[in-house]
Amino acid sequence: MSGITSTDGPERMLDVVVVGAGFSGLYMLHRLRQMGLSVRVYEGGGGIGGTWYWNRYPGCGSDIESLEYSFGFSEELQQEWKWSRRYASQPEIEAYINYVADRFDLRRDIQLETRVTSVVWDESRARWAVTTNHGERISAQYCVMATGLLSAPKRINIKGMGAFKGTTLFTSSWPQQKPDFNGKRVGIIGTGSTAVQSVPLIAQEAQHLTVFQRSPNFSVPLNNGPLDPAYERLVKSDYAGWRKKQMDSFGGYVSVNFQAMQANPNRAMDMTPAERLAEYELRWKSGGLCFYTSFHDLLFSREANEELAEFARNKIRVRIKDPKVAEKLLPRGYPILTKRLCADTNYYEAFNRDNVSLVDVRQDPIEEITADGVKVAGQVHELDVLIFATGFDAVTGLLINMDIRGRGGRTIREEWSAGPRTNAGLMTHGFPNMFFVNGPGSCTGFFNPVLNVEHQGNWIADMLEHMRQRGLTTVESEREADEKWVTHMRDVAAPTLFWESDNWFIGANIPGKPRVMLLYLGGFGAYREHTQNVARAGYTGFHLSG
Repeated sequence: MSGITSTDGPERMLDVVVVGAGFSGLYMLHRLRQMGLSVRVYEGGGGIGGTWYWNRYPGCGSDIESLEYSFGFSEELQQEWKWSRRYASQPEIEAYINYVADRFDLRRDIQLETRVTSVVWDESRARWAVTTNHGERISAQYCVMATGLLSAPKRINIKGMGAFKGTTLFTSSWPQQKPDFNGKRVGIIGTGSTAVQSVPLIAQEAQHLTVFQRSPNFSVPLNNGPLDPAYERLVKSDYAGWRKKQMDSFGGYVSVNFQAMQANPNRAMDMTPAERLAEYELRWKSGGLCFYTSFHDLLFSREANEELAEFARNKIRVRIKDPKVAEKLLPRGYPILTKRLCADTNYYEAFNRDNVSLVDVRQDPIEEITADGVKVAGQVHELDVLIFATGFDAVTGLLINMDIRGRGGRTIREEWSAGPRTNAGLMTHGFPNMFFVNGPGSCTGFFNPVLNVEHQGNWIADMLEHMRQRGLTTVESEREADEKWVTHMRDVAAPTLFWESDNWFIGANIPGKPRVMLLYLGGFGAYREHTQNVARAGYTGFHLSG
């Protein structure tokens, strides 16, 4: 592989090492290279795209509209790329990311199939010593962790893992060559967003599909289809204005149905039942994630939340022919919207097929994986293919499992033992010159991640330019500033209903993980104002030195 330096060879000197070649890594490379900095991106996958490279299971795609889930930094790029559908599929998003890499000549500074194995702060040189699985040694003044929110698959703790003699697949690392399910008995464990997308397509191909469900999720129609040419012309006629609407919104999306994506300023229970029903019907017909902004108190008021939940359950009921199956698929016991809402195309209808069966493993958990299939309540469900769609150790999983050591050899895992502590999601005390993009403490996850990449990337680049002009070489977040941001995040999230479900926003899907809000829930407007004020004040809360 070109550009590899072994441990026996010379050390490579760089201004910036970027870990990860998804949306975050590509934009950081582009932005920092514009400043004349020497930058190298290291990516473990065999291609670029991050989550859109690894997750290529059937039906994988975005639930943010394609015209909005895309870069806005280049007007030429916005005008020349043509999306085919309202919501883009994984192959199209991967093609887009590769087009961006070629369009801006980024590929020459990206090294694929290379995992960063350690990142250690060298106190004597005030630089990061980086090593890779190829034995390379790199010394970098700055390090940017662009590792993504959903990049560390959840560890699976089921008896008999590895015993199955058929084909085992993981949706988080789907094979490049499409598996053949024709004539096969297929089983899928998990009913989150991944399964919601993949079940309808696998069901069309498999001889029989068995879905093992522990916790049913709320899902609303995606209402996907070919991109309306008139709508595309409308957006592209004033893309800058459209981007401003996105940036001024809570979640970073505006949608073809602008009214349905507008944040409703009213409290649900202040409206009449007819007004509430009309609001929910509008958003159901629009499709996608617009329920998050239907009334501003849905994540605070149990009464309002339960009414919306029952609205969704009633919609689900009429999509499933067998009432007994429908009851098993109805989410109960946690507030709607506190687990990330799913958006589907014919998910519930798949259970109307004769070749699809649902096994509820909440009452009778999976006993073990056997050579022939999955054993539940003493019965082995015989399979030819077993798929695990079991989710991620979100936001922090990859970072705390990497060998990242800051001042005094202290690891990120140690520093974040009680939960991540960052300064506005940008840096953490004790790890100088290390930045995070779309990481813990940022508002991504509740905001369009591509737009957040651009905001954070520009903020980091502006800080580095500020330092360069003043001859400064080192920046570190102040512990007090970290604590202040963590406290603010906690206070914003405290009165919400998120604490009443086992969601990944608070780490509750991982046994033993600290239950803290991992992302900023105050909205992008508040986040943008805070970070801009910090910069205007000379980067208060950050210690800059030379």
